[in-house]
Amino acid sequence: MAVPRIDTRQLGMPLPPGDIHGVSVNLPTWEDTVGWSSRNPQVLALLKTGYPRFFIHRLIDKLAEQIVKRFYTHNGYSPSLPSGEESLLGMLFPCKQSADQCERFLRKNLPEVQARWVRILLCCKGSNLRSRHKIQLDVDWENLEMYAVLYPNSAFGLAKSFWQHTGFGISSRYTVLCLENQHLLSLHHMTTTCHARTDHCSAESGSRDWIKDLDLLAAGDADSSKAILRQRIAELCATATARPKSGDVFLYPTGMAGLSNMAEALQKHVQHDRPVVAIFGFLYVDTVKMLQKVYDFETTLYGHASSEDLDALEGELSSRRKIHALICEFPGNPLLNSPDLKRLHRLAKQHSFWLVVDDTVGTFVNLAILPHCDMISTSLTKIFSGRCNVMGGSLVLNPHSQFYRSMHAQLSTNFMDTYFPPDALVMEANSRDVAVRIRQASENAEVLCDMLRQHPAVTNVYYPKGSSTQPLYDACRRTDGLYGYLFSVTFVTPAKAIAFHDALDVAKGPSLGTDFSLACAYTLLAHYNEREWAAQYGVVEYLVRMSVGLEDLDTLSDKMTVALDAAQTAE
Repeated sequence: MAVPRIDTRQLGMPLPPGDIHGVSVNLPTWEDTVGWSSRNPQVLALLKTGYPRFFIHRLIDKLAEQIVKRFYTHNGYSPSLPSGEESLLGMLFPCKQSADQCERFLRKNLPEVQARWVRILLCCKGSNLRSRHKIQLDVDWENLEMYAVLYPNSAFGLAKSFWQHTGFGISSRYTVLCLENQHLLSLHHMTTTCHARTDHCSAESGSRDWIKDLDLLAAGDADSSKAILRQRIAELCATATARPKSGDVFLYPTGMAGLSNMAEALQKHVQHDRPVVAIFGFLYVDTVKMLQKVYDFETTLYGHASSEDLDALEGELSSRRKIHALICEFPGNPLLNSPDLKRLHRLAKQHSFWLVVDDTVGTFVNLAILPHCDMISTSLTKIFSGRCNVMGGSLVLNPHSQFYRSMHAQLSTNFMDTYFPPDALVMEANSRDVAVRIRQASENAEVLCDMLRQHPAVTNVYYPKGSSTQPLYDACRRTDGLYGYLFSVTFVTPAKAIAFHDALDVAKGPSLGTDFSLACAYTLLAHYNEREWAAQYGVVEYLVRMSVGLEDLDTLSDKMTVALDAAQTAE
């Protein structure tokens, strides 16, 4: 399997190089990462892209700006601002449901904000769509919908948090298609917080919704790609005692969109109560913020995912404390510790709460998790795709869960197929060899961890194999499963950590699970403004995380040796 050549010294370069749909960006040095995290203007100006939820793609910004200008023209204004009004910005979503939710979120948190959404149609009927960026267009579309939520410039931070935490925004491929076919774009429908006004679509344009439009796709295209993806994921998740069908797999445009839909399903399941969710372990930051800020769930953090945390949880449940769901990662990121999933599942059945497990790091291939939970959440963006050029997410239901009927009904009722067809096509093609890639990357990672553990500059290597929680990992490991592609490492001094990071000749930036090795100063990327808090849970500032790729093992070992030598000589 070919691994792209990367100039690891070039700040701001898309990863993979030259790909406008790349979902990472190169941050070669520790200082560069500090600059990104602290929003240093000089560093930000050099970034050509970024992780799509953290960094709104520059082409999406361009499209949003053009839609705002059209909005002004549509309402009889000049491209300049109406007198006395604050400038408007736009957030772009693929369906009305997400736009409505964003508008409500802005209105709830900033009641004075007059947010509104505008419906945009890409009217394709009888037209030839153009694309110069390798977007597959062998489909028979009529109209594709998009919704722009327009809001004052002062509310950008809040709107951006909704975009980031939910994962509901449009993709770069959708954006490119719109920009290259602007003559086919038209604004049709607007709401405001004060009133609603409708400009009905003409008969020629039609008013079909997203789901119906996808029904027009020809055989062998994106719909069949989605069916293949659902079947592939169902087969990879299956065990002797839990065999989901493709209908038990729900596909979403991002991993966070999947978790957001899980939250909405849980809210409907709970009905009138405020959902209470236990966060077991040091979860991905956006998962927690999505639950708290977007859905206003009550959350309790058991941040170490230790046996003591589990004892405390069990004691509280025995004292009649009610929780509606527990979410954990298996194993955790970035410390790669594994919770006692079988014990958690027993508690979930005994006390009637959903057990949701994020297996993005552990993977379907290495682990047999489904029998020990109610639902699996996966970011397909990571190693399932591997190519680092498309987003995606999935939820898989355990058909034997006591909540199966309710979960399936709620997810199905709420489901909107917003996975942009060309993205699904790319994801399907990328994931055909996922099992082989996971095995190779896992084998490479295990060897590199052995090297690190023997070096005097290293204090801790965080990896499932050799950790204190390895027996808990092994309890869910498949017979032929390995220990994964991700590890973290700490050093004797901060200077040694920085020297190792900067000398390690691999790509550096956000994301993980890429075919090429990808390292990062994890705590700076994910918790720059809460470093002291993160350190309470072992996620220290000078921690280096590495997602191991498919490079030749001798090459990786040589690069690791050079980086360790640099760490050894650093003060």
